[in-house]
Amino acid sequence: MATLILTLPQAPLQAGTAVDYVLTPDGLSVGQASSAPLALLPGSQGKGGVTDICLLVGAAHLSWHRVSLPKGVSRARLRPVLEGLLEDQILDEPAALHFALEPDGERQASAWVAVCDKAWLRNGLQALEAAGLSVARILPELPPLSAQSATPGTLVAVDGAQGAMLLHASASAVLAWPLQAATLAWLNWPPDAPVLAEPAVAALSEKLLERPVLLQSRAERVLAAGQSAWNMAQFDLVNTQRSRSLKRLGASWRTLTQAPRWRAARWSLLALLVVNLVGLNVRARTERVALLAQDQAISAVLTSTFPATQVVVDAPAQMQRAVAALQQGSGELGAHDFETLLAAWARAAPTASAPGGLDYTKGQLRLQGLTLAPPVLAEATLALKAQDIVLRTEGADLLLRSTP
Repeated sequence: MATLILTLPQAPLQAGTAVDYVLTPDGLSVGQASSAPLALLPGSQGKGGVTDICLLVGAAHLSWHRVSLPKGVSRARLRPVLEGLLEDQILDEPAALHFALEPDGERQASAWVAVCDKAWLRNGLQALEAAGLSVARILPELPPLSAQSATPGTLVAVDGAQGAMLLHASASAVLAWPLQAATLAWLNWPPDAPVLAEPAVAALSEKLLERPVLLQSRAERVLAAGQSAWNMAQFDLVNTQRSRSLKRLGASWRTLTQAPRWRAARWSLLALLVVNLVGLNVRARTERVALLAQDQAISAVLTSTFPATQVVVDAPAQMQRAVAALQQGSGELGAHDFETLLAAWARAAPTASAPGGLDYTKGQLRLQGLTLAPPVLAEATLALKAQDIVLRTEGADLLLRSTP
């Protein structure tokens, strides 16, 4: 999954502004690192095969504050609570600032909060969205270390817009100072602790420290920031993030339906649909022919068995009526006759008392005023079911009906 990490510039982002970016094919290695205007960035308007876009906020644009959250604070109340906790620590109006709580911070007694200018951040997101770049995550360049960290922190010498700077991230703060001898003397960095430096300021760092430093390009530092669990798209930026995700899905759909590189896939899918549609129609026609042949065979049996039948409408029902008429004409009892039902009842419940009355209507025999004990009734029901006769109770009566 290719990931594009963009660094939000200090000046308000516009279409012609050159934006630094790092493109990583797997999140572990740097594939490409450069800068370009918005329209020429990888991933703009769905180009470049980029599936994930992150926005990096530089360390100089963030202030960090440690807060102790009250227990049981809901997400809907979290932003006002943070404003109340930080009102004495920030200089600007809380409404003009964007707050971001560290991952799982609401479950901790003490958590870090990143603060930056909301208008600046929102302007950058809107400019990227206008260029077809839907940001999935907002990352801090250098987050503080966890409270459990036993190291003195991370010290990085960078070539910033204001000259050579030192970025120091620890479990107590994230600070930026000018890269000077006085700063290093005040910091009193342990001799055995590593110092990272960008190639442009590596020589100056080694001169001031009087020891070697580890080279780390800006692209490598950006890649390391992309591997953190931080996501500053919180609170009022969550809805904006959701809308950007929906637009990204729309852009992916347009790419699939319009992009030339997907033309072969579109034709293949269309051919597959046509083949399935033709196959379904052929199968339906075959089933209709087989059903028609079966109906014709049943009708032929009816007309050959009962030549007097002139018109076939419902062959099974007509054959059943014709058989019943033959049975009646020959004096043979049918399954629905009174005698048949009464004889079946006598066999199913030989010990039952005589009913108070009998009522026979249209193949249904009612035994009036007859109640049976539950075990006897259950046994009679099973015995009649074996003879295709349904037994049910209706008030104080029993009803028998032949199912064929």
